[in-house]
Amino acid sequence: MNRILIHSNSKTTSVQVKTELIALLEKNGKKIVRENPDVIVVIGGDGTMLSAIRRYKELEIPFVGIDTGTLGFLTTIMPDRLDKIFDVLDSKNYRTMNYPLLMVNTKTLSGDVYTDYAFNEIIIKHVEPKLMEAKVYFNGRAFNYFTGDGFIVSTPIGATGYAIWAGGAVMHADLPVYQITPLTPNDNSVNRPMSSTMILPQETFIDIKVVNAHKRKVIVACDGIKLSNEYIEDIHIKVAENVQIHVIRSDEFDYFDLFKRKIIDKNIRRILE
Repeated sequence: MNRILIHSNSKTTSVQVKTELIALLEKNGKKIVRENPDVIVVIGGDGTMLSAIRRYKELEIPFVGIDTGTLGFLTTIMPDRLDKIFDVLDSKNYRTMNYPLLMVNTKTLSGDVYTDYAFNEIIIKHVEPKLMEAKVYFNGRAFNYFTGDGFIVSTPIGATGYAIWAGGAVMHADLPVYQITPLTPNDNSVNRPMSSTMILPQETFIDIKVVNAHKRKVIVACDGIKLSNEYIEDIHIKVAENVQIHVIRSDEFDYFDLFKRKIIDKNIRRILE
């Protein structure tokens, strides 16, 4: 792989690493490009990787991350070992992991339709200080009348984010599933909303119909990006067809070790100043 597109955040450390990386790549005969790249090198943390995925997902080429962030669940190379980039570009000492995207279609009260994709999660949540009421359908069949704050619908790789802190399940990133986690379900004498995370096969699709949508404003956000400010009535979610994100990992990559270090042991570099 000789044509390299670099996507970086604007933090001082990332800018310094980018300068060093460009010099290293060009010295070894690589070309820094904006069009028709062979690989996308992302400098930053998981947030920067997500922004790169959102921007370049249609290119269908692999991403490799250089970690200058705080958590680094998606990144592969440490900034003090930039030479390892050539393990990826030249020696093929790596594995390409394929991850699904979730697709969401939303219909507003005015009839507008918005579509977006999520690598980590889709957040569905009420805006006003009222309960969200919604009818939930799996594969077109009625499942639950929900009252509560909303839902997190997450991919296996995204389950280690918002979902896990909301009581969601941990899903190995290789499993062909995704999950829906209810947020603060209101279990009362007149309704029994779903109260536990449900793990669904990839081929399952979800429909959520907001009750009294003109009174109870709901937001839908993909990886932290809101789809619309309008009143949303219908939400349709499924795993995107024929679209996957390719993330390069080193040959030493082990999901259980990564989960232990980053989630259980919390091996992060953020400190109080």
